[in-house]
Amino acid sequence: EPFKFVIALAILVYPVFVFHLFLEDIFMGNAKPRWTALDGDLLSFAIVRQLRYPRKISIKDLLDSVVNTQSGSFIVREMGREPEKFLLSIHQILEKSPELDPAQILSDARKTMEKLGRNRIDAGAILFTLFKTHEGFRDLLHESDLSIEDLQAILLWERYYAHFIEEAPFWSQKKLLKTFGGVGRSWVMGYTDELDRLTDDVSAHVLWRGLRHVRIHQEEQKQALRILEKSDLHDLLIIGNVGVGKKTLVENIAFAVRKYEREKFRAYTRILNVKTAELLSGVANPDTFLLHALKKAQDSGRFILIIEDIALMLSSGGEKVQAILMKFIREKNVQLIGIMNTQEYHQLVKSSPALDHFFEKLTIDEATEEETMAVLMEKTFVLEKEIEVRVTYKALRSIVKLAKRYLANLSYPGKAVSVLEDAMNLAKSAGDMFVTESHIREIISQKGHIDVSELTQSDKEKVLKLDEVLHKRIVGQEAAVEALVSSLKRAVLELHQENKPLGTFLFLGPTGVGKTHTAKVLAEEYFGSIDNMIRLDMNDFSTENSVTGIVGSQQGSTYLARRVQDQPFALILLDEIEKAHPKVVNLFLQILDEGHLVDFNGVKTDFRNTIIIATSNAGALFVRDFLKENEGIDHATFEAHLTEHILQQGIFSPEFLNRFDDVVLYHALSKEEATRVAILMLDDIVNEMKEKRGIDLKVEEDVVRSIAEKGYSREFGAREMRRTIIDTIENRLADYMLNNDVKRGEDVVIKRENLE
Repeated sequence: EPFKFVIALAILVYPVFVFHLFLEDIFMGNAKPRWTALDGDLLSFAIVRQLRYPRKISIKDLLDSVVNTQSGSFIVREMGREPEKFLLSIHQILEKSPELDPAQILSDARKTMEKLGRNRIDAGAILFTLFKTHEGFRDLLHESDLSIEDLQAILLWERYYAHFIEEAPFWSQKKLLKTFGGVGRSWVMGYTDELDRLTDDVSAHVLWRGLRHVRIHQEEQKQALRILEKSDLHDLLIIGNVGVGKKTLVENIAFAVRKYEREKFRAYTRILNVKTAELLSGVANPDTFLLHALKKAQDSGRFILIIEDIALMLSSGGEKVQAILMKFIREKNVQLIGIMNTQEYHQLVKSSPALDHFFEKLTIDEATEEETMAVLMEKTFVLEKEIEVRVTYKALRSIVKLAKRYLANLSYPGKAVSVLEDAMNLAKSAGDMFVTESHIREIISQKGHIDVSELTQSDKEKVLKLDEVLHKRIVGQEAAVEALVSSLKRAVLELHQENKPLGTFLFLGPTGVGKTHTAKVLAEEYFGSIDNMIRLDMNDFSTENSVTGIVGSQQGSTYLARRVQDQPFALILLDEIEKAHPKVVNLFLQILDEGHLVDFNGVKTDFRNTIIIATSNAGALFVRDFLKENEGIDHATFEAHLTEHILQQGIFSPEFLNRFDDVVLYHALSKEEATRVAILMLDDIVNEMKEKRGIDLKVEEDVVRSIAEKGYSREFGAREMRRTIIDTIENRLADYMLNNDVKRGEDVVIKRENLE
């Protein structure tokens, strides 16, 4: 009797259960409702369920219902606000705006719904309408430090969230496969023990993993599928830098292959990921083993072999392994998908025309900022469950922005995902519930090897005082200091053009006026150390062959590329740029314009975090003769004559000069300025004696005047002053120290009579 009762109850309950699912799909799913002239009929079921009096509602009732829905709460929280406090702010706005009409709001929201590509007037459509059209709500958005574009991105995130929390029914194929598994692969295709030993079967789980809602490189995926369908030349080489999403693309390709075969009832293709390291190190004769495994697989059906470390196989496997791969590339039943970066392709494949011919190449570019944001949004849901730390939209926005700025030599979306994971783990270890910008900046600082902590008040004061600091250390060159300070202020506040270096300058002027000294001072003051200056003598790049010193060769990258990759935050000094070959100059014009350089092997080096200073003594003879004939001439007249001379002589083209942020003309030093230079040089000697030997060196004023007068040269500037100080001070000081037992803590005074 009890058994019969259970059966009868099940028969009664089951139709009700099915009807419930039907209603849920209709009201809460994504099915497009029938067209109706009534906007209220398009309200999502989630909002209607929150309304107490659905026949007559006020604007307050409507908005309370919107915020209390699951999607509304999600949107509000990602704006960085708590729903309860957000509602209080809304009520205050409504008190000041009694003219807001629910019917008009719904009418506007219906138009918004269509623009957003939604099927119903849901929380997102209503909130977006209010924030876009009503001034009070716009102010609320600005208080949250968000733009209308940010809100649109949050609405997209809410759609991903809806997909993420949507559970498949227990009777679905996905759930059954995860629970009970599928038919044994060996039953279907035969046994391939050798190949199974050194591969992971991707096709065994790719379908029940499900399709990603965020997919980048979709055009490349379509192209890859067309290549795999060809009867010949159907082997694929996927090329791209680390982090661009090559492995994810391969997973999506595998999913598409399996999905197509299932829908069209095609023969089953096994998709295997080759464990290259185990093949090369764990097998006595990898070539023999691979040959036997592939032969057996060839007779067992259709295979796609994914070789993530194909560069390792080609470089370490020997000629026999390469020969075996090339043999099976020609076969119909076995297809290869190899993955490698750009440099590996140029060095290992392109250099071998025979091997290069057998592969169809697919180059994967870096994802855009919008694509990267979408990837982070989808990734966040999984990581929040694992790490138990919350991530807001503003945190994701900061990751995308800061990773682009400070991890320029890495690629989207990989670098952003890596920062997200590390920042969440950092927040958890600190006991914080939310990821904040300080967590993100700390991780970026570690990965980028530079301090990118938030700009504090002391940092702002330092930047504001930079003008004063540079004027103290750079004598007589007001225009140069002003140009540099303006550029650095823009860079610190991130107001410069993002696709160009922080600042680019051409310093023109005679020798000894402080062009190189300015670069050294700037490296110390802005980048923290003189070690962060990369100096290139352009005399070494005067021939056409020297271009390889900039763009590299097949054997590897260049000195400049390596240095900038290792020190992305640096000052680059191009000494005597007029000596460089025109082809070398053209390469630097590309860097000035685009902020990056692609070398011979296709490797991109980013120069956006550098300051580039080119110096030139162009027109030095003209300067010498002009100053002799026009003593006491003003700076403006000198600048005009020098610029005219440079253009007339064809030393630099107008196009070249226009590529720099500023062309700064350095002037010959006056006697007063030369005296200040002498004081600075003597101060350096005094400080060095104190720091290294503990000796207090004192130089009397008449000694300084004598040195300044003797060392002054309008033609050779500070260089002549430096020679004078070496002859009159340093050499005699060295003799005195050697002939006298001067001990730490003693005073040494240099007087005028000591120099006679």
